[in-house]
Amino acid sequence: MKIGFLGAGNMAEAIITGMIKAGYNRESILTYDTDQHKSENMKMKYGITIKSTSAELLKESDVIILAVKPQVLLKILQDISGNISKDKIVISIAAGIEIKKIKKQLATDKIIRVMPNTPALIEKGISALSIDDSSVLTNKEKELIESIFAAVGEYLWLEENQFNAVTAISGSGPAYVYRFIEAFIDSGVLIGLPRELAYKLVLETIIGSVYMVKENNEAPKSLEAKVTSPGGTTIYGLTAMEKSNFSNAIKDGVKAAYQRAEELGNKY
Repeated sequence: MKIGFLGAGNMAEAIITGMIKAGYNRESILTYDTDQHKSENMKMKYGITIKSTSAELLKESDVIILAVKPQVLLKILQDISGNISKDKIVISIAAGIEIKKIKKQLATDKIIRVMPNTPALIEKGISALSIDDSSVLTNKEKELIESIFAAVGEYLWLEENQFNAVTAISGSGPAYVYRFIEAFIDSGVLIGLPRELAYKLVLETIIGSVYMVKENNEAPKSLEAKVTSPGGTTIYGLTAMEKSNFSNAIKDGVKAAYQRAEELGNKY
């Protein structure tokens, strides 16, 4: 089956990279972007096929991945609706656009909504997948869709009504982690460590701690208790952080991101 990417941005490139590493035939991957330079760059880097028009891409592709910004998706759907037959599988990675809104524009019922995240760029992503009626897909088609997103990390099938919460956690989440890492490194510099050393200590500490949670299958609170000795440095540090509303700040941030995702979903 041929898989066509309408849009050649960062997320499209991440998925294509993962697919090629997973063994997909380069000739079965097609792309089209209004920015010809992006398409040419993809062809040069990955040896995939570029198409000169969206109509050509849609005609030749069995699976169409809509890798465009949400603010332009509905307009693009109006333009391409006549070129998508009912047997095509359409995957949208545009945030905020519900399946029912895509269905209004297209003849096919095989519409999947996906929320990937940026660690997909290094094949460490987590993608949420949703379809309103899974019976429209054959087992082979479902396996194909899953293999695409398995190539860039892990995936989960979820109800679409969970997507705004997913956006607030895994979609926006990498930025929260980067902000925490930066503050953690700056804290090391503040207490006298060279920045390079603080950087190394912080990253390895975070990586190791994440693996402890993931590999041991143990609650973070339980692992925290193992580090926190009575009257020791750790409990003093945690107490000071909570005085500055560390936990509540995270909860407030995730809630604000969720509310914004709800607003954007209603907007488009």
